[in-house]
Amino acid sequence: MAFVENIAILMFLFLGGALGFAAEFIPRLFTKPRPTPEKLAPFESGEDPVGTARIRFRIQYYIYAVAFVAFDIVVALAIPWAVGWGYVYWTPIILLLAVMLAVVGYYSAKGDLEWI
Repeated sequence: MAFVENIAILMFLFLGGALGFAAEFIPRLFTKPRPTPEKLAPFESGEDPVGTARIRFRIQYYIYAVAFVAFDIVVALAIPWAVGWGYVYWTPIILLLAVMLAVVGYYSAKGDLEWI
């Protein structure tokens, strides 16, 4: 019974994958690659490439990026939880937010959140 109820979703996924596959590989059957130096050159907004692409990136803002992603995941989990369950099961979300704030407090006390 579950298969019959979900057949439309399975058909959608199958047809979407088949169309994506077809759009990618059918043109390769009818054309041959024609690489030219201009096509193989890296594109920098119409400008000629300057320097090498292999540079060392400074990771001084790494902790901010990680904190942003972590809080983004917490919000992405907390909003549907709050909408779906209401005020019934707030304990896990409050616990998760408390742990996240404790981590921010730890990094702040350690000095990792100091601006340059």
